[in-house]
Amino acid sequence: MSTISQGLLITAVGMGLVFIMILALWGIMALLVKLTNKPETEEEAPAAETILSEPEAAPANDTKGALAAAIAVAYALESQASTASFAPQPSTGSENAWWTAGRTQQLYSNTIRGRKR
Repeated sequence: MSTISQGLLITAVGMGLVFIMILALWGIMALLVKLTNKPETEEEAPAAETILSEPEAAPANDTKGALAAAIAVAYALESQASTASFAPQPSTGSENAWWTAGRTQQLYSNTIRGRKR
């Protein structure tokens, strides 16, 4: 057996083992999904007449909806506060013009040390 054919055989065996293990892991995951998923109970859909005739109020014990609303309000308040913190500050006149120009040049330069653009 020549060196090339031996190398090809080892490569084929290695690649075959990799694909066999991928298929085995896929099978294990599919089995776990089937074992751990609980079947959903089907609820009867209300008649179309009742949906169209009278709109239902939200249930009083809708905890997921209340939680979602609370999260939305907290997010809105936080995003409003964070945008206000980045608002331009009024100039007090005590800033050095040379420092301001240097900082601006650093921000808009194309050569940032340690990073490539």
